[in-house]
Amino acid sequence: MKLSKLLPGSLLAAGLIFTFPASSLAVDLTATEITSIEGRVEVRKGAEAAFKKLHSNLKLSGALKRLDGGDKVRTHIESSAEMALKDTCILAVKEQSIFEVPRTLGKNAIAELKAQQGALLFKVISGSNFQVQTADVIAGVKGTLFEVDIIDNFECLLETPGLQIGTLAPGGTVVNVYKGEVELTHAQTGKKRTLKEGESLAALGSSLLKFDSILQEGFTPLRNFDPASLLGEKYGQGALGLLDTNPTLSGLTEFAGLGNVPVNLGDNRFSEMLTGLDNPLIEKLQAVEEYTRSAGEIIDSAKELEQLGKDLMGEEFKFDFSEFNREEQPFTVSERNFREIYLGNNSFAACKAAGGSRSARLEPTSEGLLLNEGNSVFKFKKFKNVTPAIEFAAGYQQNGTDLITSINLVKGDLYGRIPGDIKFFKIPRGLKSYHFNTATGQGQWLQTAAGAIPDDLNRHIMKIDEKIAREKGQHDQETKTKQVDAVKKVIKNPRDLLRKFKF
Repeated sequence: MKLSKLLPGSLLAAGLIFTFPASSLAVDLTATEITSIEGRVEVRKGAEAAFKKLHSNLKLSGALKRLDGGDKVRTHIESSAEMALKDTCILAVKEQSIFEVPRTLGKNAIAELKAQQGALLFKVISGSNFQVQTADVIAGVKGTLFEVDIIDNFECLLETPGLQIGTLAPGGTVVNVYKGEVELTHAQTGKKRTLKEGESLAALGSSLLKFDSILQEGFTPLRNFDPASLLGEKYGQGALGLLDTNPTLSGLTEFAGLGNVPVNLGDNRFSEMLTGLDNPLIEKLQAVEEYTRSAGEIIDSAKELEQLGKDLMGEEFKFDFSEFNREEQPFTVSERNFREIYLGNNSFAACKAAGGSRSARLEPTSEGLLLNEGNSVFKFKKFKNVTPAIEFAAGYQQNGTDLITSINLVKGDLYGRIPGDIKFFKIPRGLKSYHFNTATGQGQWLQTAAGAIPDDLNRHIMKIDEKIAREKGQHDQETKTKQVDAVKKVIKNPRDLLRKFKF
């Protein structure tokens, strides 16, 4: 029988939905566990090296769905989860979210959930000393219904089990309070704000704070909304029951689950985050965000010159990346040959298995490349037209509880972050190795072992480099011919041309 025949039409919100099993008649807050999922949801247990996928039937997931402090949860595209944190809260998690389970739970200690990206809705038991921390803000709550929607400040180009490698991008955290009260403390400026029911604002990431004086405290202006309308739009009609649910342990235990929740994060989240700012500032910030995240070709708004003038000056060569198709499906590489792929945004990678692995499993993401299984080496280039803006080589292998990512940064600025963590750090130039220990949850830079970046990776010439060099050579030769012809025309009739071009 189709789902549409079983559920009221109001519950079938437009877009993607996820459902919860009919047997889930109440929330169990005696444990911290995932109670329902849709799509691809993964968990990384504290001492494990990689995220593991939960079975679509949670009954077959065993202990993986039961979470401990420090475990990390990730939802992929078109995926979602509903969870319970012991004696503290229930939460719904939309697609492309990553967060860390609080290490302490209950009323006697501060429970701090660290959220890296995505959107999460919380219903917290009154009296719980609960905080949500992102890279931008710390949200302290007591007995409330609220949401954090995080636009990541970090664009991940390559992720190994031990390290995310990427660049910084404009972002921030939007906090919407549907019920109760939330106190916000900006992570960089230390400034505070208090939000009440029907109030919202955004805490901006560090790259935006110095953009304009109005942003120096780190917050956008306060804005108001209708709680029921926005909650229903973002989390479905089933979530409206949380508005009237008693914020006590017994009250939440009687809640039957959210039902059908749209999982998609939505479009134009960056624009929505800036609501309340004046239009010129919004346009400038949008331009910065678009350029930073696309890292594509810079287009000059110069006056159009006549063709002869262009020939005299010599047209700048600009490479056309539109002919490349972005890799979208997971793939396997062997230890024998490099595979080269286009990742979008003028980014290319060459990769193969290494470090004792005969094969490695890789997956393209919205921003870059994810190593799912095995040891591998990479050569990565992100172009600003004909020259790389970012260029590095990397190698990954596991040694016991150490997850070792070696990096040779050749060009540009790179930053690193432990998968699921909210803090990032600058990656030093040259050849370095980052060791993340799964037992301690800590990482450090150490001396790079011989062969971590093999010689054949350093020697490998990418096909994109050969193509750019070949087409630029042809362009330069044609340009020289045009310049010679143009000079001849100038010599033949200089007065007319000088008057025409106003030299």
